[in-house]
This record gives sequence, C-alpha cells and structure tokens, in this order.
Amino acid sequence: MNRKWIFALAMCMYVSSFSLFCQSRPFDRFKSTTNFNSDSSDSSDDDDEGSAPSEESADDSYSPSNDDNGSGDPSASSPTNSKDVFGRSTGINAVKKGPEAKKLVQLNPETAFGPEVIESFNFPNTSLIELTETMQKLTGINLIYENDIKGKKVNILAPNPITVGDAWKAYLSVLNMAGYSLSQSGGFYKIVNNRDIKSENTKIYTGTYTPDTDNYVMRVIPLKYISSAEVTRNFRPFMTKNGRITDIRQTNTILAQDTGSNILRLVKLIEFVDIPGHEETLQIIQVKHSSAQEIAKLIGEILNAQAAKNKNKSSYSMQQENISISKIIAEPRTNSIIAMANAEGTQQLRDIINKLDVKDVTTGGQIHVYYLKHSDAEELSKTLSALVGNAKAGANRTRFTQSPVVSSDTLFNSDVKLTADKSNNAIVVTAAPTDYLTIKKIIEKLDIQRDQVYVEGLIMESELSSSHEWGISWVGAYGTGDTDRAGYGGKNRGDMANLLSPSGITSIGGLFSGIGVGKKVELTLPDNSKKSVRSVTGLLTAIASNDNTNVLATPQILALDNQEAVFEVGEKIPTPKTTYQTNGPSQTSVDYQDVGLTLKLTPQINKISRFVKLKIDYKMDDFSTRSLPSALEPIGMAMNNRSAVTTVIVRDMDTIAMGGLMKDKDIVTNSKVPLLGDIPVLGWLFKSTKKEKSKTNLLFFLTPKILASYEETTADHLKDVVNRRAAHLKDIVGDDDPFATTNKGLFEKAKNQKEGPLYNPGSTIQDGTIKSDNLEEVEDVPPQADATKLLEVPNYSEIIQHASAIKKAQNEEKN
Repeated sequence: MNRKWIFALAMCMYVSSFSLFCQSRPFDRFKSTTNFNSDSSDSSDDDDEGSAPSEESADDSYSPSNDDNGSGDPSASSPTNSKDVFGRSTGINAVKKGPEAKKLVQLNPETAFGPEVIESFNFPNTSLIELTETMQKLTGINLIYENDIKGKKVNILAPNPITVGDAWKAYLSVLNMAGYSLSQSGGFYKIVNNRDIKSENTKIYTGTYTPDTDNYVMRVIPLKYISSAEVTRNFRPFMTKNGRITDIRQTNTILAQDTGSNILRLVKLIEFVDIPGHEETLQIIQVKHSSAQEIAKLIGEILNAQAAKNKNKSSYSMQQENISISKIIAEPRTNSIIAMANAEGTQQLRDIINKLDVKDVTTGGQIHVYYLKHSDAEELSKTLSALVGNAKAGANRTRFTQSPVVSSDTLFNSDVKLTADKSNNAIVVTAAPTDYLTIKKIIEKLDIQRDQVYVEGLIMESELSSSHEWGISWVGAYGTGDTDRAGYGGKNRGDMANLLSPSGITSIGGLFSGIGVGKKVELTLPDNSKKSVRSVTGLLTAIASNDNTNVLATPQILALDNQEAVFEVGEKIPTPKTTYQTNGPSQTSVDYQDVGLTLKLTPQINKISRFVKLKIDYKMDDFSTRSLPSALEPIGMAMNNRSAVTTVIVRDMDTIAMGGLMKDKDIVTNSKVPLLGDIPVLGWLFKSTKKEKSKTNLLFFLTPKILASYEETTADHLKDVVNRRAAHLKDIVGDDDPFATTNKGLFEKAKNQKEGPLYNPGSTIQDGTIKSDNLEEVEDVPPQADATKLLEVPNYSEIIQHASAIKKAQNEEKN
C-alpha cells in the first residue's frame, strides 16, 4: 500500500515539474493549432526517441499540435504528448526532424494578413527587445534596430486565441506607442524613430486601399469638389504628432503621411465633406455702370486682406466657411469680371458687384467734358471719332454670324459722340459712364507732352569755274590708323592740323564755332598741343572763309515730335505777264514770282535709342542767267529749281551732310574802248566779249538735338550744378563732404528723371564714385524746383569748420 502511494506521489511530482518547465518557455506559445505540415505526426514514430523531449527540438520545432492522432482515445494525451495553455504540443511527438523542423507562420507584414490562430498573446511587463526577437522567430522577418529601444517595457494582455495578423497589429501598436515604426529597406525592416519618419522610405498608396495598422504609410488622396487648401488647413489637427498633410493645389490633391489607421479615419472624414457644391468653376459677371477693372481691384484688395488674415500667401484667395474664390480677372474689352469660384463664392461676388455697380450721379449723366493738356482738341477728336466709328461698324456682326446683333467684340455698350471745343481745347463726350471711362483712358494715353527737336542747319554754295577744277563735295573728320585727322574732299586733300594751329586759327574768318555738336576728334598740332574739332561742323569755318563759297542760310528750327516744321526764306520778284485778247491788242501785267529757300522737316524721336528720324523736303528756286529766245526775253525769265526729298536716321546731336545739287551759271563779260566801242559795226574792232561757264554745288548740313520735357531739362541743369558743387567742395574739404548725402540724393533724382528706364546705376558724380557707403536718398525733391536754391549753402566757412570737426573726431577715435 505504501508503495502504491509513493509511486503515485512520484508520478504527480514528475507531471507538475514538466508542466512548469514548458510554461517557462514563452516561444512555445506561438505553436499554431492549424496543421500546415505536409504529413501528420504519429506518436509511434517517436517512441524510440526517449521519454524526455530534447531542449533543442522543443525550441526549434514549428510542428502543429497533434490534436487528432487518429486513435480517438483520450488516453493518447499522455504526459509525453500534452499541450500547453497556448495550444502547443509539449510532447516529444511534436518535434520534427529535417526540413519540416523550421516552418514559419503565414504573414504579410504590410497588410498584417495572417489567418493562423494562436491560443494567446500574453506579454505582461515584457521588454520591447524580447518581444521583437520573439516576433522575428515566429514570422522570420528580417529586422534592424538600434540599441536605443533597450530598456523599454510593454504590456500585451491577450489570453484568448487570436490570429497571427492580429498579433502583428498588436506588435506594430506597441512599437508606435513606444515612438517607433517599421520602414522597409530592401529585404529588411528598420525600426526607426517616429520623429524621423518623414525622411524614411514609407510605403506609398495611390488607390483606395490603406492598411489598417499603426505603422506609418503615405497616401495620395485626390479631391473632387472641395479645395485641397481647405482640407489641409481644417484637417491638420486630426493628424498624429508626427503625421503630415500637404496640399497640391495644381491637381487639387493632398498627400498624407501618418499611421494607416489614422489615414483611414482621415479618408472617411474627407469623403463626408467632399461633395458637389464646393468645386470652383469659371464665372463671367457683366458690369453695367462701372469699370470692371476698378471693381476687380477693389475686390482684390478685400481678398488680399482676407488672405493676409488667414496667413495665406496666394494673391487672390478667400477661404471662409463654404466660400471659395481663387482668382479674379478684369476683362476691359467687354467690361466683365472673370472669376474662379464655387457656388457660394460666386454668389458673394455677385452681391458685392451689384452693390458697387451703380449709376454715378456725379458724372453729369451722359455728357462729359475732358480738358486737354497737351494735344489739339480738333485733331484728337478726329482720331477718337474714327475709333468710335470703327467700333460701331463692328457692332453689327459677330465672328460667327452676320445677323444684326451686338456682339462682345464691340468696344462700347451704347452710342458715343465726340465734339471738339476749340476755344477751351476740350473734348465733349456724350456716352454712358462705362463708355466714357473707356474713352477717358484712351485720351489720357494720347494727351501727353511731346518732346521737341531743335534742328540747326547750314546751307551754302561752292562755285566751280575754269580757274577752279573742283568744288567742295564733302568735309569731315576721319581716322588714318591710330591717328585721327581732319580734312576736306577734293583734288588736293590736306591735313587740317596746320589750319587749326594758333596762327592758322587767327587767320581764319567766318563761322569758326560751327553749327553743331557732333562727334569730337582730337588732333595733335605742330606745336604738340591738342585740339578737339567736331567731326563735320568744326571744319565749316574753313569752307565759309573760302572765296568760292557762299553761305545762303543758317536755318534753326524747333519742331514737335512727329509734327512738320517749315523754314522758308525768299522774296517775291515782279515779272511781266502778257495777256492776249481775241479782239484788241495784248496787255502786259505784273505777276509776282516766289524765289528763295524752303526747308520742311518732320522729326520722329525714338526715346529708347535716342535716335531721330528726319523727313527732309528741301527746295531752292532762283532766277537763271541763261539767255532766252528773243521772242520770250521781253515777257519771261528763266528759273533754276533745286530740290531734295529724303528720310534719314541720325543720332541725337550728330550731324548729317547732303550735297550734289548742281546748277550751271553763264557769265558774259564785255570790255571796250570808251566811245570807239560804241560805233556801229566798226565798234567791234574796239571791244571784246568773254563768256565763262561755272557750276555751283549746293551743300547743306543738319544737326538735330532732342529737347526733352521741362522736368528733364531741369534735371540736366541740376546735374550740372551738383557736379560743379562737388568739384568745388572737393578742392576745399577733400573727399569728406559733409553734405554728400544731399548731393548724392539730388544727383540720383536727376538721373532718374532724365534717363528713365535707361538709368544706369553705375553713373557717378564727377570723375569717381562717392566714397561714403551709407548715403541716404533725398525724398520728395520736386522736379520743378530751382536746382540752385536746393544747393545753396549760407556760408562756406561753416562747411570747412564742419569738415574739420569731422576729421578731428575721426583722428581722436583712431588714437
């Protein structure tokens, strides 16, 4: 009896110790209850292996539990073939040898799909490293992690059976709670910190699927109706701490990087609000009484203020409640406003426009008066009337039909009439307010101050006779190698250096100063001194001093840009005029013939290149000494006519030369012995007649100079005064100009006024730049102000004292 009790007690102790041994090995809990081995286990196959299971076999075996061994006998669950609380076989019969020993569970780590069931997933107070290594052995996934995850504890309480997929989701959840996520890198998965996830290779999903896990992924979400900017701004609070949401406005798409489960929640929220009615469409709103450009400008200011309030950087955007307005453009041709807005935004735009688009009672109804400043009322009225007439002609047809309907191609909405008031130099416009605004803008662009051109000329004749083999056909300065020389054309071309020597200059009479300011050429005189002459006009003195030249006129004409100017000098010569009558003798009367010089010029200024296009019409008439037939001598005189019509382009302040207008002149000289030469017939023995034929060459030179507006002229004067003042102060106080700031500011102001878009910021005062690096600009310098008053200094001694004090202070600082 005692032996039986002792044997029974020993068996109980054996079973209890073996059960505790199995429970102390957590990996045995993951043995699946699903049989996924190719052949079933048989307890009889392993009876020869001994009564105790091998530790190595127990650790590495992934064989399923042998619930169904075919015997149907409950006694088959012997101590050597029992199961632990997780459903794993604890007996030696569950261990397989060979290739079947290490089969893993089925799992997709991205989608967390794993259909196999484990009886529990209980990890109370377990280190994250231990859980990670356990999951790696169960799934066979290659993992990379840093040592910073050591020491982190997690708690998973899942005593009931769950699938492998749910166990994997639980593992990803505890990773996320600890601040980590998985990122695939080739055949490995890295455990990375969530704060660095934005730079990691997260999985991108572009369709409708997103895994429902707590691992970070990226999802592309296209929107149909609602604005991506609206979604980004309103849904950003729903993102996790390290999640991000970005809007792509060009395609109305958002990019979300967050956990898969949170992105699924975000998609559900977006689907709820992304419904018709929020999408933007193109809208055209007609403006009837006001200017579409003015109204669009006002609305744009409102939208920009709203955008600044919402910290939105877009130029035209309003996002408030359900209102969306992204773009507003004024179309002046049809006086309409084009907008990109949703239904609510369009309605708000129409409400604002209806309140602004009202009749202006201050415009005087349909009649408006515009006083011109620079243009002629009659000429401008003709131009505008032609414009209005063409617009009316286009109102009777469209691009697609010839039916008499008003199309959007017309410029005006109603009839427009224009009348010029010559006495007040004004234009009276009869039109609707919107049409008058269009006319007014056209008038403002045409009624501008035009520049003028001052043309200085010289017209002269050079005589050629038997004693002179040539006449002057060209004069100018030219270069020979590295030396600039001046000379005149003809048979005997010579160096003009001797002419320009001191003795030569004093011996020259006539027009020494020339007529223009063409390009300068520097010459070396025999005494090694330098002399600058103009390329053309500097040599006209030599021509005028020649006995065989005759200066006919020196015209000086001031003409407006694109307007003809006429210079005319001459006289009226009475000439006999015979009238023959049918019945009775003929009668002789006096007629007056105009003879002289007529010069017509039409300048056209290119304000960018500073070139002048000149249309020249020159004509010269005089009486000829040519003999007429004897029958015509009592009643008529021969006339010489020389004319030239041409168009040239010349740079501002350069000189052009024209010549080659020739005429013949017959000179008859009679010499005789007094008294004897007057005897009929015999007198031929005491007199002689000499006939000489000569030719005269007509030359004329023109030099145009552009005279800009009053402001530019004042700016030129201002620059000249500033430069002279700077040079004067430099001689007195050196480079330390106490008034350099004012000087620099005035100079830059003058440069901007004169040069406009061609202003060169590298231009300097005098011969060098101002050395001060912190010069302040002078503001509000009126262009019409007197430059000398702006630069007046009461006492130069104060300037010197001020400069000395500055130098003294600088020296003290250095010491």
